[in-house]
Amino acid sequence: MIVIPLINKIAELFLIVLSAAVLVRTGVLKSDDSKIISRLSLYLVTPCAIFGSFQNEMTPEIREGLLLTVGMAVTFQAIFIVIGKIYQKVWHASEVERASIIFTNAGNLIIPIVSYIFGSEWVVYISSYIATFNILCWTYGVTLFDKNSGINVRRIIANPNIIAVLAGIVGLFTGLHLPEPVAIAIQDVGGMVGPISMMITGIVVGGMTISDFTSHKRVLQVILVRMVICSGIAVVLAAVSGVSGLVANGHQIVMISLLSAIAPSASNINQLAIVYNHDARYASVINVTTTLSCIVTMPFWMYVFELLTRG
Repeated sequence: MIVIPLINKIAELFLIVLSAAVLVRTGVLKSDDSKIISRLSLYLVTPCAIFGSFQNEMTPEIREGLLLTVGMAVTFQAIFIVIGKIYQKVWHASEVERASIIFTNAGNLIIPIVSYIFGSEWVVYISSYIATFNILCWTYGVTLFDKNSGINVRRIIANPNIIAVLAGIVGLFTGLHLPEPVAIAIQDVGGMVGPISMMITGIVVGGMTISDFTSHKRVLQVILVRMVICSGIAVVLAAVSGVSGLVANGHQIVMISLLSAIAPSASNINQLAIVYNHDARYASVINVTTTLSCIVTMPFWMYVFELLTRG
């Protein structure tokens, strides 16, 4: 059963959130410190985690698993885009709300969960999901916030996560491996991805007030659509489609993709909101509240998935 280990890991990560929030409340840290740690995570820690996951021997099983993960990522994102469009038409959703429904925090939160539950060698499948996510986020996601913006190939390629994926793929297919001291350093830094991302969330939470949450009346609606409706559709589709039987270790690979699909709203949305002059504070509120809600929703949906696929 994946549910108990998942609950344990999420609880562990949220203790880190709480500790960082306490440091802000007691004046040891400032809420603006999250920007520095965010850059450290974006440009060093997460790329190391992604690149390190590709330091394996390429096998037919890994190749097929990567293709399955990409296929599921594209399918899930397409469904979320449709749901976001419906949400916009029915409830006149803002760009921040719509993006928060479409894009999930598939990297920072899910990498440590997958590493803990399945083992670090399974993180490679998260990396292919992250690559698909980043391509969509910095193309379609940008057009949500800037109607006059086209596809910026340079921005996609320059994204540190994409660079790490491309470099990792080269190493995976060529069989090239880094010298042991370098590989160990990358592995150690990459192992920080879960704690550091939770610290960032905790620092943001510590700098917020009750009015930050109560002043945004529609945040509960966004949580419902993102964490319940979108996640529920993804779970049922993954369970009834039979895709887990297409490749070796398919059940585990499907669960890894599913964890990415039912994750909270992406922290990237706050970056996009800042760059294109949208409500960045609201984006942060959504990110924090969906992250807090995942304590309940993620174990629940994985339990439902296991019930539907049992036997």
